[in-house]
Amino acid sequence: MATNTPERLRIARELHDGIAQDLVGLGYQLDLIMADSKLSELSRNQVRASRLHIDSLIIKVRNEILALRKDSEDPFHLLLQRYAKEICAGMEISFEIEEVAVDATAQSELLAVASEILRNIVAHSGATLILIKLYWVNNHTYLEISDNGNGGAVMKENRWGLQGITERIQALNGSCIIEDRDGTHISISV
Repeated sequence: MATNTPERLRIARELHDGIAQDLVGLGYQLDLIMADSKLSELSRNQVRASRLHIDSLIIKVRNEILALRKDSEDPFHLLLQRYAKEICAGMEISFEIEEVAVDATAQSELLAVASEILRNIVAHSGATLILIKLYWVNNHTYLEISDNGNGGAVMKENRWGLQGITERIQALNGSCIIEDRDGTHISISV
C-alpha cells in the first residue's frame, strides 16, 4: 500500500507546481502559434504534432502526481474532492458526490479531465461558485461540473483543452456535453 508520506506529497507538489505547469504553459504558447493565420500548413502540422506530444507528457506527469498523492485506499470521490479543493483554493465549491466504482484507467482519466476543467474555470470563467456532482446511474459514472461564470466554453479551432477533454472521455467510450447555463455546465458519463 502506498502512503502519503510528507516526502511523496512534497514531490507531487513540486511536479504539479513546476513541470506540469511549465508544460501547460508551453501548450498554450503552441496554441497561440497555431492560431497565427500566416503560419504555413506544414508548420501548423509540425506545431500541432509538438502540441500533442506535450499533451502526452502532461498526462504522464499528472499520472505520476496521482500515483504519488494517492493512497491505495482512497476512493475516487475523495480524490476528486481533494483535487478540486487544491485547484480551486479560495473559491466556493459545492459537492454533491457519491462513492462510485471506477477502474484505475477511468479514475486517472476522469481526474485529469476534472483537473483541466477546474483549471479552466479558475483561469477563464470569472466564476465565484463551482458545483461538482458525481453519481452512478444504470452502470455509468456521471461527473457534472458547473460554474456561475461568464459561460461561452465551446470548442474552438486551434484550441485543444476542450477537445482533449472530449477525446479522453471518448477513449473511455463515454460522452461529454458542454452547455451554457448561467455559466458553463459540463456533463460527462463513462
